[in-house]
Order: sequence, then C-alpha cells, then structure tokens
Amino acid sequence: MGYFRSPKDGALECAVVEYNAGKLNRRGFIKRAMALGVTAGMAGALATAWSGKAIAQSTRTSGKPDGEYDYIVIGTGSAGSACVHQLAKSGARVLVLEAGRNDDLEEVHDSRLWAASLGTDATKWFETLPAVHADGRPHMWPRGNVLGGTSALNAMIFARGHKTDYDSWASMGATGWGYDDVLPFFMAMENFELGGKNRGTDGPLFISQPKDEHKHEGAQAFMDASAALGYEETESINSDRMSGQAWVDFNIKDQRRQSSATAFLRPVMDMGNVTVLTDAPVQKLDLQGTKCTGVTYLHNGEPVSVQAGAEVILSAGAIDSPRLLMLSGIGVAADLKAVGIDAVVDLPVGVGLQDHVLGAGVNYEATGPVPVSHYNHSEVYMWERSDAAFRSPDMIALYVSVPFASTGHKLDYEHGYCILSGVATPQSRGYVKLASNDIVDAPIVESNYLAEEQDWKSYRAATELCREIGAQDAYKAFRKRETLPQKDGDLTDAEWREFLAASLNTYFHPTSTCQIGKVVDPDLKVKGIEGLRVADASVMPHITTSNTNAPSMMIGWRAGSMITGS
Repeated sequence: MGYFRSPKDGALECAVVEYNAGKLNRRGFIKRAMALGVTAGMAGALATAWSGKAIAQSTRTSGKPDGEYDYIVIGTGSAGSACVHQLAKSGARVLVLEAGRNDDLEEVHDSRLWAASLGTDATKWFETLPAVHADGRPHMWPRGNVLGGTSALNAMIFARGHKTDYDSWASMGATGWGYDDVLPFFMAMENFELGGKNRGTDGPLFISQPKDEHKHEGAQAFMDASAALGYEETESINSDRMSGQAWVDFNIKDQRRQSSATAFLRPVMDMGNVTVLTDAPVQKLDLQGTKCTGVTYLHNGEPVSVQAGAEVILSAGAIDSPRLLMLSGIGVAADLKAVGIDAVVDLPVGVGLQDHVLGAGVNYEATGPVPVSHYNHSEVYMWERSDAAFRSPDMIALYVSVPFASTGHKLDYEHGYCILSGVATPQSRGYVKLASNDIVDAPIVESNYLAEEQDWKSYRAATELCREIGAQDAYKAFRKRETLPQKDGDLTDAEWREFLAASLNTYFHPTSTCQIGKVVDPDLKVKGIEGLRVADASVMPHITTSNTNAPSMMIGWRAGSMITGS
C-alpha cells in the first residue's frame, strides 16, 4: 500500500482521521485529498489501505488523553513499537508517545527512497563534537523523528549480530542475555519467508532476501569477486556462520519498508487498548521521590502530565533516552550538578556510547548508467575478521549501487557505485551529556571515533578488502576507474590515515548509553527507581557486530515479554 505526503501539513492526516471515524465517506475523502494535491489514484489507494484501520493521532489535531493507562511507552522506534506489540496483546491499557510526525511519507515506505527520507522532517539531526582522533570534523547523526523511529529511515538490513555478542553481554553483567537466551525472542518476532534452522516464520516482522530476478548486477559482481578471492558465501547473515559474503536479510516486502511501526504497532492499534500520539515530545519523567509515576509531554505545545498505573518504558534511543533520564535527575551526580540538576540517583547514564564506523570506502566511476536497485541499493554484505583470533568479525564490506562520499571528499561524475568499508566491533567509546538543564538545548555527543588504535587497524583492513574486491574481473564490465582513494598502487601509512579520516562517517548505530548491569538491571529496570524501564539500543553493554535495528527490536520485544510474563 502507498503512503503519501500532504502538501498542507496535517490536512491530509485530519482527513484520514475523519474517514476512519466515519465522519467522511470514501468519496468525500478522495475529493478532500485531491483538493490537497493528491492524485485520484493515490487518494483511492490511501482510502483502501486505511479503511477501518486505526492510525496514530497527532496532538495538533486530537484531544488530550482522558483515560487511565497501565503503561506509557516513550518512543515508537525499533524497540518501542516491539514492546507496545507485546503489551497490547496482554490487554493492558497503553499510551504511546512519539515526539515525531506520522509516517505518511512515500520517502519512508518505498525501500529505494530511504536516503531521500533523510532530507525530510522525518529526520532530526544531532551534531557530535569534532572527531579529534580522526580529522577534527564534527559529524551529523540522523535519528528518526517519525512513527517507527530510525527503523523508518534506515537501509532495512536485518542482522541479529554474532552469537558471541550476546554471550559477551552476559559476561559483563547482562545476566540472562546470552545468545541462547535471546534467540527465542528473535524467532518469535520474525516472519522469515525462507524459513530454516533457528528462524521464525510466524511473527509480525516480515524478513526477505533478494529474489533472483531482481538481484542487482553490481551486487552479483560483489558476490563473484569475493568468491574469486577465496571467500566462502554464507546462506544468511543470520545463519550459524556470519562470516563471508551474503545476500542480506532485510525488512522489505514488495518494495515496501517493514518499519517497526508497520510490523509491530499498526497490528495492535485497532485493539481498543492502545492510544498512539505523534507530535508528543516528552519533557521529563515525573518522579515522586524514587518512584516514576508518569511523564510530562507537550500536547500541541502545551505541557500535559499523564500517569502510568504500572510502569513507564523509555524507548527514545541511545541519545534521547539518557537525555531524558539526566533531565529528570538520573545520571552522573557531578555532571548533573554542573548544569543545575540535583541527582535523584547517581548512575553512569550517557557513559559508554558506541557507534559503528562507516567509511566512504572505495568509489568507482562506472562505464555507463548503473541500474536502479529494486530494493535498497545495498543487497550484499560481507563480515570478516582481519585477525583470526578475534571473537567475531571486525570488518564490514558492502556494495552500494550509487556513489557515496563523506564531506571530506567530492565526486565529480554522473555514473558510479562504491564498496563501503566499516568497523564491526569498535573499541572506542564516547558519551552523551547535557549542555544545560533546558530540554531545548541539544545534548553534547562525543563519538570518540578511532580513539583506540585497533579501530584504525580494522578500518584500514576493511577498506583494503573493499579495494581488492572492487579490482576483480567481476567488475570489469562496470568499472571505468577508481575515484577513491584514486591512487595507483599501495598507499603509505600516512596516506591511509589521511584518506580514512576524510572518509569517516557514522553508520547510524549509536548504542550503550544506559547499559545493562550499570544503569539498568537485567530486567531493564532503572537501578534505584521504581516503575521505570529502558528498552532500546542504549541498554547494550557494547555494540553488536551487526547493524543494530534487529537487536533493538529484540530488546523491545523481550521487554514486553518480561513485563507481561508472556
């Protein structure tokens, strides 16, 4: 089904609300939508898609909540929506508060347009401190400002991570979070179309792989080039063996994104016990002593306090979750005091931030136009070890069917593609701190990229691997010339450092700012605070080897199961 962006902010959403409430018939809805600039075909498709279905309500157009709620969930991202799904099925009364907008944007739902969504108001941006260990540039981190959170913006790769990620968590204080512990929760939420060992097929989250007839020529060349170098293909990045080149698993169905909102939230929104509000930014957690009783949020700009009879679940992500905790007096006491906040509980909130490093990798000018991807522009990945002694792969290589460059490089040609490099197991850690006690002020985000020498080594090894793959005969028909690093022969150590620093980007995977064992208990309850849990990527003791969307969904799903006992 299609989702369409209204040329008049909120007007189409109001028409949808009236249509679903029976105040506007189908003909009237289509007429209203056409008056707003939507084509007749699009309006008809939208009416069909939403007929009889509940939708999120914007605080700009809806009344304030007037009921009692057992649970308040802050955030509808990867984890938040998965948690709501479980809570809703238990029969609990749930209020869901999303700071961002509704997801009625074609850029969000067409799997090929994910990069375009970064240029819409579905995205909010955080600026990091300058990367002093790289080239001194600050980095812009995009996060979801929309129903579905960042799962509505990402490239839809579904990767659980390496088995040892979770066993390592368990050894760091996350008791009960080993691989064998989390596997059943991954399986319960999955609907993997190919099935197989340790794969779920009955869950709400649809997972697919590229079909033979739609596989991109450049992606196939990546698979062939990797094989020519002696690497062994793996059947799935979520199989027993993660290493090797693979056609990815992704959250795409018929070229449509399966965001957390699509997979988890919408199926329970018409049950009658779930209220979802967009444009509802939470300002603070309401505490009575050391008990969290509810939240204060903005309803169409006006502060409103709502109580939770049982618990508040904070799922705002690795930047906003610690930010809300700190603004509410939960954090490092000395840091809070420095911005005029009295600590209710002294906890290492915001400490330990990690993000995967993604480099611009190796770019090529193509011999002609590169075919448009049927899916998401990056259908193949490789995870590999630069050192056989490592517990899990530390290098990432992936083909992308469009050019890609950081702010440190410029591309001056029309047709191109690239093979990107990344660090799968970064050792460097940063932090999130408050700049002031005012929520309107952006937090301080220190990525600390490449502070640890091993990250440099893994980054360089991954980029050299990408260059080796791209030079194979499998790409001979497409490759006109290498444009990055654009140097014949080997680079010197100094040249590698300069190139890699200028290529550095975020991989959009911030984690580990409210770690299990340090900030929250293994049941995700905030230490020293009653009635409050955190469930999102911030609770990871360290970042997973994989993209973080799937692990975050698992965390939210398991949080809901913990709360409901299901």
